[in-house]
Amino acid sequence: MKKSFVVVLSMLFVFTFSLSCFALHETKEKEYNPGKTPKKKVLTTVGPVTGKRVYVTNAGNNMVSVIDTLTNKVVTTFRVGVWPAAIKIDPASSTAYVVNSSEGDSSISVIDLASNSEIKKIKVGIGPMAIAIDPASKTAYAANSEHFVEGKNLSKTISIIDLSKNTVTGEIEVGVGPFGLGLIDSKLFVSNAADKTISIVDTKTRKIIGTIKVPETPLSISIDAEKKRAYVAIHGSSEIAVIDTAKDSIVELIKLSGSPWYSAIDSSNNRIYVTQREGNAVSVIDTMENKVLAVIEGISQPIGIALDPSASRAYVASHGDISVAVIDTDSNKVVDTIKLTLTPDSPYSGSPWGIAVN
Repeated sequence: MKKSFVVVLSMLFVFTFSLSCFALHETKEKEYNPGKTPKKKVLTTVGPVTGKRVYVTNAGNNMVSVIDTLTNKVVTTFRVGVWPAAIKIDPASSTAYVVNSSEGDSSISVIDLASNSEIKKIKVGIGPMAIAIDPASKTAYAANSEHFVEGKNLSKTISIIDLSKNTVTGEIEVGVGPFGLGLIDSKLFVSNAADKTISIVDTKTRKIIGTIKVPETPLSISIDAEKKRAYVAIHGSSEIAVIDTAKDSIVELIKLSGSPWYSAIDSSNNRIYVTQREGNAVSVIDTMENKVLAVIEGISQPIGIALDPSASRAYVASHGDISVAVIDTDSNKVVDTIKLTLTPDSPYSGSPWGIAVN
């Protein structure tokens, strides 16, 4: 992105959200923009992929790393757009959707997971940061998070994508700086980071049906469909806001030891795992009691997180040391660290951000 995200935190947690002050691109390397350089798939094959696969977006060099979960090694990499952030997978279609967050790119790369290749690039609104997928209706929603003019963020829309054609069919106006998205039933929950609100959109009428005020800057949203709960990372006040999605209201605020960014839910085991980038930690919350059970420390700037409950594993994008931390969710301990190697055609390090398991 042209604007760099730099987190400005104070003792009172008073800061102004913008993508220029949120540390999205707070890295030592420069932004890698290949311009007109021809795309090419870069293979770093270590062995056959025999387990599940973990996909990690590397914002610093515009690549996605693919990890074999049995060997915990990178088996291939492939190129996407500029500053890839979030990644979502539709297992039914074996397709991944990568959000390219640079203002100059502002697109979604559609990836065929069988060939690990980009089959389409969808232009969305400026500076997208998140995508939510509804496979049943073949619809996706992209949060257009950043467009600065004279220091003011003008972004306040969600792009609607028809996945059957991979085209944008419209926009929904929400609050300023939409960052996180969560789908449940026929509702789309949108965290508006600059407004300190959550917009609730009826996906049938595509209109806002409610707005929830939150204590401070909201970031990611995770949904527990079974419990009818949305969990919102409240970055500014170091809390998780628990929203009853039937009543559209906050039912509890869970205090954390540091500012949360992203989370992943294991509904079958009543757990939510929350990354705290500035605290180099992951908090584990019991969703029945809404209490912190454990704090897993020693992960350098954790951001994206994804779970494989069947293997009792959590995979965390370690932005600070260009790796993926593997957590045993039974013991809540880091059991492995997977280094993400540099690609031969790029001098920039990976800066991992988003992560998904398939």
